[in-house]
Amino acid sequence: MRNNVFKLCLLNLLCGFVFWYPIEKLFLQQIGAGPLGVSVNALVFLVTLIIFDVPSGVLADKWKRKYTLLLALACFIAACMLGGVSHTLIRYLPMNILLGGFVVLTSGTFQAMMYDSLRDCGLEKDYDKYQGRAYALFLGGLGLSSLAGGYFAQWWGMPATYFITAAVMVAAVAVALTLIEPASHKQVTDRKLKEHIRFSAKQIFASKVLMQLALLATAAGVLRGTHNEYSGLLFIALGMTAIPMGYAGAAKWLVSSFGQIIAPRLGRKALKLAPLFFISFLAFSLLQTPWTLVFYYLAGFLYSVLSNQAEAAIQDNTPSEIRATTLSLLSFTSNVILVPLGLAFGWIAQHSNVFRAYLVVAVIGLGYLASWLLVGRQQIRTTYQQKKHNHPQPPSIKEELQTTL
Repeated sequence: MRNNVFKLCLLNLLCGFVFWYPIEKLFLQQIGAGPLGVSVNALVFLVTLIIFDVPSGVLADKWKRKYTLLLALACFIAACMLGGVSHTLIRYLPMNILLGGFVVLTSGTFQAMMYDSLRDCGLEKDYDKYQGRAYALFLGGLGLSSLAGGYFAQWWGMPATYFITAAVMVAAVAVALTLIEPASHKQVTDRKLKEHIRFSAKQIFASKVLMQLALLATAAGVLRGTHNEYSGLLFIALGMTAIPMGYAGAAKWLVSSFGQIIAPRLGRKALKLAPLFFISFLAFSLLQTPWTLVFYYLAGFLYSVLSNQAEAAIQDNTPSEIRATTLSLLSFTSNVILVPLGLAFGWIAQHSNVFRAYLVVAVIGLGYLASWLLVGRQQIRTTYQQKKHNHPQPPSIKEELQTTL
């Protein structure tokens, strides 16, 4: 299973080589899309996630996760090919359906397979470290491809970046074919789709700790969704062209990659940084100077740290047979919120500016932050104090939350 861990890390790196990502918004403008068109493009992607996110998580739990990843890569290759031959926004939109297929099929599947592979080796306690490294490689791949993508677009044209990405994904398929299904993955064949989803939801609501972690992951995920999806509009508003946007995008991913590497060293104490993340998001939306990028990158770094530790705690509290489904439920919730928020974002950006749009999102984040400070943090602390008092035992990974919040 150690070979599985290495191959999953390599797959994360290869999947990060998305050469078209840094110039996508410029490409959309080239084929006739304005800020509202960019939002519509994002909404097609989000609606696809909403429809298929949870079912795909169930598929990963009930089917072999190796096959789920192979299906995801096939969707990604088809999406890249379709995007490269698009000349209008209408022709480009179906590409987002296929891209959404890739995202929902990998969402939770990579993480669940990593956790179960480590569990087979007796290393599940180090999940946050290994998953942090794997995701750091993914973000590093995005960073390197962002740098190269700007130059490729200038040398060979923007469509070429889509075809080059598709070629890399063919190599990823070759790696995925060699994966071995972990023995710790207990496939569920006697539970229907709705029953499986209901069971996962009950797990979240039954645990106060899991519920608060889920709320934190969802709220932070919503802000991160706009942070990523509309970053191109922010860079354009700051006057950047293809190559500078490549460097700006590379910096974003590399900073986030660093956050994934640092997070396991901080442990559950990283959850204390939640207020700083929401405040940093507010800061970059208020500024319209080069300082905007400083706080923009800081918000990306802090999200990586928070998400790494929140997800690790969620994995610890979730049975293997519903692990992918539970993570899919959380991303599903974030995406449901992002649909109306994305429409509002595009409308505000078109009629005012992108900074005002980000400010609206930041204010919503501050609303959740008040709830976290008043209820969530205290509820987690109280729950674990009671657990330790009623069942005295050496502190586990889960119980670290008691002393960190």
